[in-house]
Amino acid sequence: MHEQVLFDRSFSLFFSLMGSNIYRKFKKMKIFYSILLFTVTFHFAGNAQNKGFTRITTFDSLTLGNESHWDGSDQSGIFYGEHGFWDFQNEYDTSWGGYWASGWTYSNETDIATVGNQFSSYAGVDVSGGGNYLIGTTAISDVGASFLLSEGINFYVTNSTYTAISMREGDVYAKKFGDSTDASGMVDGTNGEDWLKLSIYAYTFGTLIDSVEIYLADYRFSNDSLDYILDTWEAVNLSFPTDSIRFSLSSSDTGLFGMNTPGYFCLDHITGDYYTGIEENVVDALEIYPNPAIDFVNVGKGHVEVYSMTGKKLIAQFLSGENRLNVSSLSAGMYQVIVRNKHQISRASLIKRN
Repeated sequence: MHEQVLFDRSFSLFFSLMGSNIYRKFKKMKIFYSILLFTVTFHFAGNAQNKGFTRITTFDSLTLGNESHWDGSDQSGIFYGEHGFWDFQNEYDTSWGGYWASGWTYSNETDIATVGNQFSSYAGVDVSGGGNYLIGTTAISDVGASFLLSEGINFYVTNSTYTAISMREGDVYAKKFGDSTDASGMVDGTNGEDWLKLSIYAYTFGTLIDSVEIYLADYRFSNDSLDYILDTWEAVNLSFPTDSIRFSLSSSDTGLFGMNTPGYFCLDHITGDYYTGIEENVVDALEIYPNPAIDFVNVGKGHVEVYSMTGKKLIAQFLSGENRLNVSSLSAGMYQVIVRNKHQISRASLIKRN
């Protein structure tokens, strides 16, 4: 009886938060509807209070000198936002003298004029006007981030200096936006109606539940004076319960190897409303080792799930007496590990090596 009342209250609260239109939408999408309802009810069951706590992640606690950036050259492979609720992965390739290959970096650079600068915001500053912000790249693959389950998240995005100047002026590989020809001077069929779009996908335990699109540049207006390359911070709101997001860039300027426009964007000032059904320090509750791992990783007891950074569930296994999880089937890269044990949910980032 108690469980039924809790379920009914969770059901009512969930849809009062989301609105009647969302209810009708998810009635038509029964699979997502069921998963979401279970997820929210599961978390509420761990604590009688449904309202959690709000935290803002600004990245200003990350140590940087003036007009500088971190590119991952220490090969730590990961860094965290304030409070430990968010983690961001970085891949640094040591070949060719070393370079940032994929994932995230952080910076406080204000340069908006240098061609090819990967480590600066085209807005000139962070959201607050004097701190750090993140830069993500989709040059190799989509980039993602995971965090403590939140009722919803808000954050800001803008262009990187590298990408903005390339769109404004063109370069060896990418066209000048608004032109009807590509970088080689050939007519490309766009008639100058160019665009760069950032697609943002929200997941809960690996299930896609929401997505939004932001145009970082748009030259499709009939009135050319309305064409723009974003040089301010644009707000993004994700209102569904979520614990990871994935970012993907697409452009009107493409070639044989994909997008010609440089695949960089900036992210800052994340606000999350986190549930009290999970302890506030749950991110630190799960310790996995060895990390990086090659064949096996010790994760503790419970239902263990491993997700790719694009939100795909790759491993699901219950561990009782044996705490070692076999990860030998995974390719080298970054993954998220989630362990569910009774009402507690713990997670950690895993680096897989070959």
